[in-house]
Amino acid sequence: MAYTGGLKLKPFWTRGPFLIVVFIWALHFVWVFISPVSLRSQAFDTWLSRPLLQWVNARHQKEVARAEGTRLLGDVLVENQQLKEQIQALQNQQRQWDQDRESLGGLTQMLDLQKSTSAEATVAEVIYHTRPRFFGTLVINKGVSEGLKIDQPVITAQGVIGRVWSVGSHQSTILPVDAPNIGMAVYLSTSKSSGILQGRSENLGEILYLRSETSVQTGESIFTSGLDNIYPRGLLVGHVKEVRSEGGATRILVQLAPRLDQLRYVLILPHPTPLESLSEPVVQ
Repeated sequence: MAYTGGLKLKPFWTRGPFLIVVFIWALHFVWVFISPVSLRSQAFDTWLSRPLLQWVNARHQKEVARAEGTRLLGDVLVENQQLKEQIQALQNQQRQWDQDRESLGGLTQMLDLQKSTSAEATVAEVIYHTRPRFFGTLVINKGVSEGLKIDQPVITAQGVIGRVWSVGSHQSTILPVDAPNIGMAVYLSTSKSSGILQGRSENLGEILYLRSETSVQTGESIFTSGLDNIYPRGLLVGHVKEVRSEGGATRILVQLAPRLDQLRYVLILPHPTPLESLSEPVVQ
């Protein structure tokens, strides 16, 4: 026996039905091409060729089904992509509607606040800010052309925002209440004691120069006193967040009422009535 690489070859008749079918097809083709036409039997030819025809037909059906499946899959993928784009467009439109509704609500709120405070007040939109930097400021879209001046108070319906710090032709910078270089005359709602609110950044402030005997409660409201001649009296500033004793001194931390980093529209109030220049009494 010839060497077959360690593998024992199987006999021809044990290689399965496939070889038998191939053998029958081979006999059929030999019969068709060699035998005379008169000796052929149509029934015999049909019997021999039926497996081949069935196999070819099955292969054709599979190819047609595969091509149809591929076409349908392509159509589904295209339709799916179109649906994704439509959903994305609708989501973008919904977000735009939400922003417009929020903007309209904020503007309406400012206009209502303007009616309840002063007809000379100016509604402005915050177009830029540098928060939460330590000295972060706000930029609004109104300036000298709209009649704005330095040190005008700026508020919202939630409370005091700050004051006009610098003015350009059509834009102005707002120094917020929590800036460390700003001070505001305030009073406590319960004791009516007055002090100065100093900014501590991050929407916080601290009340200084209160009388030592003043009793302060957590959650107590803080309002402008008007004694600095910048802010009118009675504007909400915030609430006492914490009363802390450090080295024999009492520190009063205030949580400012408005969220200074989430502003869209603000109201700029006119300057309070300036103080008169009084003459000194003549001592005789």
